Amino acid sequence: MFHLVEPQLGRISGGLRYNHAVIDAAAGKIQRHELPGAWPQPTRADVQALTDLLRRLDGPVLLDGLIGCALDAPVCADVPIVQLVHALAESPTATRREGNCLKAADAVVATSHFAAEALQERHDIDVVVAAPGVEPRPVATGSKGRHFISVGGIEPNKNQRFLAHVLGQLDALGFTAWHCTFAGPATDAAYAAGLRRDLAQLPGSRTTLAGELDADALAALYDTADLLVFPSRAETFGLVVREATAAGIPAFVTAGTGAEEALGGGAALALEETAWVEALRRWLTEPSLRETFQADARVARQRLSYGWQATANTVLDVLESVRSG
Repeated sequence: MFHLVEPQLGRISGGLRYNHAVIDAAAGKIQRHELPGAWPQPTRADVQALTDLLRRLDGPVLLDGLIGCALDAPVCADVPIVQLVHALAESPTATRREGNCLKAADAVVATSHFAAEALQERHDIDVVVAAPGVEPRPVATGSKGRHFISVGGIEPNKNQRFLAHVLGQLDALGFTAWHCTFAGPATDAAYAAGLRRDLAQLPGSRTTLAGELDADALAALYDTADLLVFPSRAETFGLVVREATAAGIPAFVTAGTGAEEALGGGAALALEETAWVEALRRWLTEPSLRETFQADARVARQRLSYGWQATANTVLDVLESVRSG
């Protein structure tokens, strides 16, 4: 039996969604274990709980990087450890910790080529890419080009307050034929409160804070959407960008992040408010540009590899290799 150890976050995240999709596609070959704690800032008790859990497991372990790369010293275990990296460390201290933990692992899996190349360059290690799959979606009905959506946890990295400022400038310039829905859990309470204050400066009919959505509600949101706006500060891949492509929805993403790898139709923009204001202005006022982006997204939709079996097979191959090696 193979095992996956992941943090118990109390909410869904892109990383956990990836984990669960891989486990489902692995059809009983990987057992999931949730580990409570303050990950990725674990206490001494949290680290001890991880050690105790690993002692009880009887086969190779796929260790979520939110746990495995958060340790001051590499984990000690009698079973092979495969590190699964969903996000790259950002600070110098976290990067050193990341390198020490990954170099000690029996293998490393990243969820994008963007992340794998960064880890190889940083730490001179071999990295296997297991790119996310995606579930089929019907082509979005849309809302005549006027419905923007922002999907992701309400937190500094997802940068919704930047988007709120962009929308405020768009409104001030007189471009008002739009509505933006913000969907996702409030993973940072103070940041979410700031976003609410920002949005209160806009006419109430222009924005919606939808909160965390279940699968059906998210599907309904994608169906009415015309453009995903995703100005993350950092991104390993951007699962929601791939999901939007599966519905034929273009996206604006931050240039130089892993979200570019997931982009079907749309554009990668510098993280500057003027660039995003101009891009959204053109989206609203130039039908030919909008139609080009939409056509690109629908072509990309047809080229997607649907389902998670290929992702799961890659992960299983790595786990099998460390067991036999």
